[in-house]
Amino acid sequence: MSSMFAWSAGASAQEGVAVRDTAGPAPIVVTAQRREQVLTEVPQAVQALGGEELQDLGVDQIEDVISLVPSATIGSTISVGSNVFQIRGVAAAETDGDPTIGFYLDNFAFSLPGRPYAPAVDFYDLDRVEVLRGPSGTLYGLGSLGGTIKVLSNNPDLYDTAMSARMTANITDGGEPGGSADVMINVPLAEGTVALRGVASYKTVGGFADNIATGKEDSNDANAFNGRLKLRAEPTDNLMIQLAVWHNRSNQDFSNRITLFDPPILDQTFGIANSRFTLITGDIEYDLGFATLMSTTGYIKNRVVVNNGGFIPGIGDFASFWPLVTKNFNEDLRLASNGTGPLTWIVGFFYQDGSTEGGQSVDLPDFPVGGQLGLATFNDNRLESKSWAVYGDATYGFADGLVDVTVGGRYYEEKRRFDENSSITLTEAGVTVPTVGVDRAKNNTFNPRFNVSIHPAENGMIYGEVAKGFRSGAITSSSIIAGANGALGTNFDNSSPPDTLWNYEAGIKWSFGGVDVALSGYYFDWKDAQIELSPTLQSIVVPVGDIEGKGIDAQISWRTPFSGLSIQAAGNINKTEIKSVIPEVSAALPWLSEGRQLPGTAKRTASIAANYVAPVGNDWDLRISGRYSYRSRQQSVFNGVYAPWNGIGSVRVGFARDDFEVSLFSDNVGNSGRPISRPGGQNQVPYPRTIGIALEKKF
Repeated sequence: MSSMFAWSAGASAQEGVAVRDTAGPAPIVVTAQRREQVLTEVPQAVQALGGEELQDLGVDQIEDVISLVPSATIGSTISVGSNVFQIRGVAAAETDGDPTIGFYLDNFAFSLPGRPYAPAVDFYDLDRVEVLRGPSGTLYGLGSLGGTIKVLSNNPDLYDTAMSARMTANITDGGEPGGSADVMINVPLAEGTVALRGVASYKTVGGFADNIATGKEDSNDANAFNGRLKLRAEPTDNLMIQLAVWHNRSNQDFSNRITLFDPPILDQTFGIANSRFTLITGDIEYDLGFATLMSTTGYIKNRVVVNNGGFIPGIGDFASFWPLVTKNFNEDLRLASNGTGPLTWIVGFFYQDGSTEGGQSVDLPDFPVGGQLGLATFNDNRLESKSWAVYGDATYGFADGLVDVTVGGRYYEEKRRFDENSSITLTEAGVTVPTVGVDRAKNNTFNPRFNVSIHPAENGMIYGEVAKGFRSGAITSSSIIAGANGALGTNFDNSSPPDTLWNYEAGIKWSFGGVDVALSGYYFDWKDAQIELSPTLQSIVVPVGDIEGKGIDAQISWRTPFSGLSIQAAGNINKTEIKSVIPEVSAALPWLSEGRQLPGTAKRTASIAANYVAPVGNDWDLRISGRYSYRSRQQSVFNGVYAPWNGIGSVRVGFARDDFEVSLFSDNVGNSGRPISRPGGQNQVPYPRTIGIALEKKF
């Protein structure tokens, strides 16, 4: 079955290979359960979005993938390297705290202790993206409360030399032009044994917001470079060794947050939003016969710098300096069963040693505090996290595969250390209160998973699952907590306990000839949810109450009777409510009142995508594709301001043959300027309509 939750006609799987069948859609092999499975046999809400199809639709970053995932939205953005997403209403923050979504680059767990940011990656020469909706703490660990996103790049081809290059150029409605260049080279160094694959991408993004403070037009331009190099060796039939280096660098003037959105205006005297990371990984696989031993070792250094200053309506003048540096080493060792018997299993050990240094320092001369004006904070802190986990997951098939029962669990233990160097200054009073010290916390949790799937027919499955997700407790600056407690009348500690989420889900996947359907209903109970608050314009992450969520995800794929035309659609409706809120919090921040929809979530999302391919003679094909995504209004956790509903569409028309393609494209066809989110008292708006041309050549 090939559908929106399986958009690829064939994919080269990590830890396995699926072969493209040019005569028709091939089974999609994914590793959502950390072992190879055909997607239609995975008893979970999983999407596999193939690299070629994503390219046809103009999807080249995680933000675009999110718009195609039912129940997923963008919660906040500052720059390319500081995007925050949520899945299924599990939203918690705009800038601080650990994420509620797990991220993987190939087999490496991308994690920034104390920060919820997603990785900044380019999708050129991508194999696929897998999106798991719902908690996946058993197999993917820390932070996977709402789901997990896996970005899987193509591995080196051991036999064939290959090269491809793509160039794009576009014009922007009301802004500057932009463009991109991408290249991929694959070279077998020893045929069948060793190969090297390299990818490089460069992109310029034209600015579109005029800055009234400096007088510069189109002042928020950006550029980005992405590079990836993989060396793969298979010296024997049983052994695979692969080394990889990823590098990303993005620079933006000012940021993705603008002061006014209609027309887009900045009121800032200075501003940059830069990010970069370098990731080094090593993968080893050894076939022991009865099982395959796999190891992924990786180290990442990630740096995000956001420095800006100017004016925000309702807040006044401000200056903000926010450098963050994260270093993280992790090792994931696992043993997965081979064979075709009724029992399949995986066991593993995970270790992580990471730290994040820095913090936000701000000057707010117009902010009222205790009857006086002026507040300034300084933060240069260090958060260390050392953790380990053991996990396992096993599936047993009964009655000749009619029923599969899966049981899994993960024990996790973490030690955190927070070295604080911060202060808060009451400007008008001339009083500075410094805070220097060390806080420590220890977290441990056991996270089970139970799943039963019934396969009454080859083309259908019914499943049910109970699973637990978890997230470490946040540690916040004592000076900021003290200020927040004073403003709220609360007694929050600067060290929060972990929060956990239980998810209960039932679903069906069925194929009716040319129509594939996936439907899932879920309920989750999120206890002592850590939510980001900003009562003094400085963020704290604290447990404010419980969250109850329930919803329905639906996906449908239609291979229409018209040759070459396929249509996919997806949507979600949900009710995600805050319960048992601390009274002082709801009194001061009414958008966090009892029974309200959790800020950062949308009650409804929907998307539709269509692809049409038809031969036009002389080995050329006409290719037409389009997509449209809708999200209902969404509230900011910062100040309760709503971003209105939004709908954004894109279209592409091109001609292609085996080795060459030319296409015209337009993104944000309707030129929507309605804010996607309104974080931090500012506005994040869609990039204006672009019209461009793309050329790609394969050698």
